[in-house]
Amino acid sequence: MHEPTIETISQKTKSKSSNLFKKLKTGAATKKNNYDPRIPRKLAQSICNVSTNTLVKLEKDEIIKPVVSKHGKLDIITYSVEDIQNIFKYKKVSFKNKEEAEIISVFSQKGGVGKSAFTQHLGSMLSLVGKVLIVDLDAQSDATVLYGLDPNYGDLLEEDAILDPTITELMDWSLEDSDEKPYNTLNFEEVVKKVSKNIHVIPSDLDLGEINYSLNRLPLKDRINDEGELESAGIHMVKEVLDKVKNEYDYILIDCPPNIETCNVSALFACNRILIPLELEAKTLTIMRRNSIFLDRLRGIHDGFAWDKILIVPNKLRKENIKIKALVALQDRYEDHEFINLSQVVVPNSTIIDKCSDWKKPVFSATHRYDATPRSAIHQAKEFTNLFWGVLHEILDLELEYLVFDNGDGE
Repeated sequence: MHEPTIETISQKTKSKSSNLFKKLKTGAATKKNNYDPRIPRKLAQSICNVSTNTLVKLEKDEIIKPVVSKHGKLDIITYSVEDIQNIFKYKKVSFKNKEEAEIISVFSQKGGVGKSAFTQHLGSMLSLVGKVLIVDLDAQSDATVLYGLDPNYGDLLEEDAILDPTITELMDWSLEDSDEKPYNTLNFEEVVKKVSKNIHVIPSDLDLGEINYSLNRLPLKDRINDEGELESAGIHMVKEVLDKVKNEYDYILIDCPPNIETCNVSALFACNRILIPLELEAKTLTIMRRNSIFLDRLRGIHDGFAWDKILIVPNKLRKENIKIKALVALQDRYEDHEFINLSQVVVPNSTIIDKCSDWKKPVFSATHRYDATPRSAIHQAKEFTNLFWGVLHEILDLELEYLVFDNGDGE
């Protein structure tokens, strides 16, 4: 395969940048999306664990501002995501452990384990309690698509290909012996996509696939650490981007590609928590052992790889002997592990995740009949809302005081 040179990288990014500004001038009008949904009163009660009387009081005090939404001939009282956050503030309930953002890498060396789906649903659940930045580092762009964005899959060999900016344009590509940078630098606001008021996305595109080549082969200028020592630029690149904006968000989720390349190492260096979705199959322990050895090696080579939590979430459980045996083996191996935590949540295999992927909406918004959700999907949506609610609490080290749907409420 022909390797790109600094010159060809520059040509592509210059074309990309010029087309970007054309798109900014002629961009389509903002359209409503599923990540800023109207939330029916009973669902608001369930999420916030409050009574109808409390909601009525908050409405009278103008702390929340309900809107009557039409559903056929019915008038439904609904609330915004901002109202949900205001209810939690009124209750003095905080989901944060520190002032700056919690940075969570959703990581696994194996593809197809559910990383992007976890990013989609955990991110949208976190948007009910804070402001969220999603960083899509995978060139497949699954998280970008799941949040309703359309990456441009232009042919990278075409000189005039229109490519969306990614985290690449936010990184410091200063070279050791040259003032010229191989990539154009853009401001954060020129790259981030505002899916809703509380969900922003740094998207991915196909050209992100070359980032590891650039990180490994280009003569990047070394960084100076807190002790005044020189360090390779590679591990610092993602962290430098997020350090500039981590005070603007409550949570940052990084959807990592399924590899152990330099960009992934940089993402793991930037985060303080790691979530590992793990598909239950015959190779489960082998895959997790590879993940564990890799993370342990990182901890041994640099003090910066110090995470507050590493959480494995067993995923795609079916009532099959091989999957049940895999779960039991996983529990035996990691229930009391030294630095890796095994989630109490076990996520079953279900069609609701595929349906929400197709609908491009969070699972909690599919839990009621007022959002055009088929009745057959509502029960599964409630179950998975509870599961992701539990994962939210576990990854943030929060006590789980209640489930969203304890008695089938929410319709």
